[in-house]
Amino acid sequence: MKRYLTADDIANNVRMMRTQFRGSVLIIEGSTDMRLYQRFVDDKRCKVIPANGKENAIKVIQILKRSKMEGVLTIVDADFWRADGIRNKNDNVLVTDTHDLETMLIASEALNRLLEEFTSPYKVEALHMPIRQLLLYTAMPLGLFRWLSSSGKDKLSLRFKDIDFDHFMEVQPLSINIKRLIREVKVNSHGHSLNERVIRKKIMKMLDEDHDPWQICSGHDVVEILAFGLREIFGNLDAHHTNEGIIDRSLRLAYDITMFKKTELYSSILNWEEENVPYIVLSEA
Repeated sequence: MKRYLTADDIANNVRMMRTQFRGSVLIIEGSTDMRLYQRFVDDKRCKVIPANGKENAIKVIQILKRSKMEGVLTIVDADFWRADGIRNKNDNVLVTDTHDLETMLIASEALNRLLEEFTSPYKVEALHMPIRQLLLYTAMPLGLFRWLSSSGKDKLSLRFKDIDFDHFMEVQPLSINIKRLIREVKVNSHGHSLNERVIRKKIMKMLDEDHDPWQICSGHDVVEILAFGLREIFGNLDAHHTNEGIIDRSLRLAYDITMFKKTELYSSILNWEEENVPYIVLSEA
């Protein structure tokens, strides 16, 4: 099993790389992100390195900055930074336009292409709102629950990984049963002393507030909800066996450079290149 690489390990690897490679280095969170970003990077002038998470990626930049190494950039998910009012002050750290990379794909025409492939037109017509809007509306309670767990004074540190969406998703209409969601996360957090009624009240209150769903909703959750919706409500015959992995992969394959060029992230990378001559990240294609 490959040893977990610390920020110091990765920073040392970058230093060693620089003895033979004089181009730019792009640090990203993980290998899944790498599959997408590598398609838009000039591989002769920029090397992409996964960092085993956001915290690691940012630490690598901080370590290399102390070494006065130039031409190193990192891209991380915004997560709840904008919702929490956190301003990124490091010019060598760029963030996604939306909550994370997956929601950037969902905001793009890649979702339209996927829906053309997997949805039944007459079933889509029967929905009460456009699918993209429906997905965000449905995912919002879970996104707010994650925010409660990770931010501010609550800092519940609950475990959301591996929750079973079938335990709290509703079919008519497509929605999340908040009571069952809280119970699922509580059980998944191994006996966490969570007051379910208090948490439900907080989530309901936050739903009435004005929060940007693009900054709150997790891409993973939206993709899981989309897979559920395709299987149970608005999918065609090809969608009956879709899951989060298939949807995630299909979105990445459908996402192209023309879509990426429309993002603030793309513009930020171009600005970084202008301010860090001669280092280049993006391919000219």
